[in-house]
Amino acid sequence: MSPYFVRSPFASLVCRMLIVCITVLPFQAQAGLVGTDAALPAAPAPRDTVHGFISRADVAAQLQAFGIPAQSAIERVDALSDAEVAGLAGRIDALPTGAIAGVLPIIVVALLIYYLIAVPATTPEQPAKPAAK
Repeated sequence: MSPYFVRSPFASLVCRMLIVCITVLPFQAQAGLVGTDAALPAAPAPRDTVHGFISRADVAAQLQAFGIPAQSAIERVDALSDAEVAGLAGRIDALPTGAIAGVLPIIVVALLIYYLIAVPATTPEQPAKPAAK
């Protein structure tokens, strides 16, 4: 005995449509090798990485707070050797992405301590039962 949906007119129509599509429509598949240069985006030059970092508004403001104008910082980067710039770009790439990365664990621990100390203290106490005589 076959299930009810095999004998339905809708299932029969779908099967016929699939047979027609498979026989009439061509399959088009292409395969080829992809080179490494095409697969990976081109990495920016280390000097461009450092220049981009210095040109950010927050970094320029921090440099200004230290008394270094942004143009002077760019001139100093241009005066560095390629090895020094590569090392500096590597340290920039290793920096944490989020600004809150160092503060988040402190906030989580503080909330946990608050929860452990303050929440049990706010639970209502059960009234004491009178002693049986």
